[in-house]
Amino acid sequence: WNNGSSFEPYAPDFNKEFKNLVRLRDNFCCLNCGISEQKHLILFGRKLTIHHIDYDKQNTCLINCVSLCNGCHGPTQSNREYWTKLFQEKLSKLYFYKYDEKWNVVIKLEGEIKNG
Repeated sequence: WNNGSSFEPYAPDFNKEFKNLVRLRDNFCCLNCGISEQKHLILFGRKLTIHHIDYDKQNTCLINCVSLCNGCHGPTQSNREYWTKLFQEKLSKLYFYKYDEKWNVVIKLEGEIKNG
């Protein structure tokens, strides 16, 4: 729910091609539990979900998105600070992404600077 933000639209660039790029970067596995997309398709009948780490649907960039299975995506809707920190720590270790001390995205892959 989060004060109605769940009803806000996604950015236009949050499309099929972008989602596939995130899945490719994450080796077609859930970044939390490691289930493969192939197994997820068998169990749930759908591809892995793409989750915005900072919960901002307009902040569509690789450094702010992760691949998650249905089982791992559900719990991210509560205790958001915990999940944001967890996924940003994982992405920092795996891909050397940079975040500030408040866990905001500070450097995108494209080299743009973003605060917030």
